[in-house]
Amino acid sequence: MEIIVTDERDERFIDFCKSFGAILEEPQVVLLLMNSKKTVGCTSFKVYGCDSAEITTLFLNSRDNREKIAYKLIRQLEKIAIDYEFKSIVVSFDSREDILVEIFEKLDYKFVDGTLMKKEFKTLL
Repeated sequence: MEIIVTDERDERFIDFCKSFGAILEEPQVVLLLMNSKKTVGCTSFKVYGCDSAEITTLFLNSRDNREKIAYKLIRQLEKIAIDYEFKSIVVSFDSREDILVEIFEKLDYKFVDGTLMKKEFKTLL
């Protein structure tokens, strides 16, 4: 499997999001997880305030290895956010019962307000 870094204009991203009923047009950094030439997952973030990013998508097309694929995509997205010098990353859910909440909790995200989770990046000074 290969991770491809792209943006919201990538047709593979547009088609994959549409298959989940989502259309995203604002500027974003996008990661596509490809297996051969088939997209099996994607995640993306956009700017959220002056020093943080917001995860806007996490779509997985596979029932197999769902957690492993999600971890791989989220971790890579975090690395890119750190490279862009963001100090934190947030993700918002419709409800605390969302099936992805547990995955984000395992990756050290904490609820900060209702359905908003946040992860502060540790910096080395």
